[in-house]
Amino acid sequence: MMSLSKEWVLLSRAMYGQEFIDELSDFLHKQKVKTILECGCGDGNILHGLALKNFEGIGIDADKEMIGMAKGYNLHKNIRYKLMDWRNLDQLPDVFDAVICRGNSISIAGWGKEEKFNSERAKQLIAKNIELMLKKVKSGGLFYIDITSQTEIDMGDHEIKIDFPDISLNAKITYDWKNRIRRTYGKGIVHNEPFEGGANSYLITPKELEDLIIGFNIKNVWHPDIKNEKNYYVICARKNLGKLYK
Repeated sequence: MMSLSKEWVLLSRAMYGQEFIDELSDFLHKQKVKTILECGCGDGNILHGLALKNFEGIGIDADKEMIGMAKGYNLHKNIRYKLMDWRNLDQLPDVFDAVICRGNSISIAGWGKEEKFNSERAKQLIAKNIELMLKKVKSGGLFYIDITSQTEIDMGDHEIKIDFPDISLNAKITYDWKNRIRRTYGKGIVHNEPFEGGANSYLITPKELEDLIIGFNIKNVWHPDIKNEKNYYVICARKNLGKLYK
């Protein structure tokens, strides 16, 4: 049975191809970005694509299998990968022109694990992780994050069919507002291998996430129209000169 990490990597590659990389690259160049920290880099596909466009940086992920794939398939002289939990970001001495956290990664809890979900702890971790990420953004630099859109949340529980070359999945997304859990579960065939699994995430709305970011002395927040980002809602923030506070 294919692992959740490998399934997500292959699905992500199918969803985010060259057109997305080109558009993201153009956006980052306009924001005067040269160096990038990608939190939750997965197999490094996006960061590698940006490295080919002369960006430099570091990709971190807490999943050993994903970092293994990054080092196996997406090495480049401009970037390096590090197995690291976001909670240890203060161990990185560097600061960057931009910190990126994509794929609804900020809200993920219980990746591939059946464990008791503690919504209060998940909420606290999101706040702490955002604070740590913002500290890695240079003064005047860019924070780029995405989250489940309000449009999708308003749909409530729903099923989706995912069809790409070599990928066929039936998936279901459910919302538990009482316990603030968003669950995704799917099964099917991915690159000729059977897959079945899913993940839990903390159910946070775009407005709640934006308010959380603003709470760290961030005044310049906006929502760029990234046309090739068809799955999540993008929030960007310009880090103010000076210290963070909450």
